[in-house]
Amino acid sequence: MTILIGTNVLRNTNGIVLAHGQEQLRIECQPDGPPLLTMPLCMPTGREVGKLERNVWISNEGDRFVLTQEGRSVVLTDTMLKNVVIEVVQDDHDQVRVPQAKFYTTKGVLSEATSEWWRVGNKMELKGVDMDLEGGAIELPD
Repeated sequence: MTILIGTNVLRNTNGIVLAHGQEQLRIECQPDGPPLLTMPLCMPTGREVGKLERNVWISNEGDRFVLTQEGRSVVLTDTMLKNVVIEVVQDDHDQVRVPQAKFYTTKGVLSEATSEWWRVGNKMELKGVDMDLEGGAIELPD
């Protein structure tokens, strides 16, 4: 799968983003309908306050998060902070775009993406990267 994040092109991924050695995000393409998301939703402290599995809530403390599925896209919103946690649009059978994202990893590291860049904590900022991951996961720095 190809994942476009900001101006970055990550080719031949397995759709998994790893943070601190654990799965932080999984994106799965579908032949029809929106992509499927699996991810823990964490506070800046790293405490989990929600969990989504293939677009189904496993937990959602205080109904804080809302998942909107429309056409070939999903938008996950934090109603408390009033921001988009992640938006994923499936452009093709094996390509998705992440136009925006702002979420914390299980250790409280901020991962943020805009149409221009993708930043993880103060350790990584990517702009204009084109990388072949050879079927592997995207690994975030600690």
